[in-house]
Amino acid sequence: MLDRAVVVADIHGTITQWNPGAQALFGYGSDQAIGHSLDVIVPEHLRQAHWAGFHRAMQHPQVKDLAADLPVLCADGEVRNFAGRLLVLSDGLGTAIGAMAIYTSQGTTGIRPFG
Repeated sequence: MLDRAVVVADIHGTITQWNPGAQALFGYGSDQAIGHSLDVIVPEHLRQAHWAGFHRAMQHPQVKDLAADLPVLCADGEVRNFAGRLLVLSDGLGTAIGAMAIYTSQGTTGIRPFG
């Protein structure tokens, strides 16, 4: 589905998976994303808060349902909001192995934590 972006990153915040929906919604090809930092899509003014939360989640992974309209820095330089869900990925023992974000271009969650 090209209206849903799926982005997976390892515990260091390096993008390991980038589906065709991510390319369609955000404008970056997989060669511009995979192997690169999540900073590719995190707006510069939110990077400090993003990394603080990301590292906290990797150190203390919890199963939470976090859905909100999230700002994404797109390839054309524009920041756009997409309804997104953030998930910490962990193994059977509860050790964090990375994170996944799923975004859709359809609708809104009604929650805008970043204004």
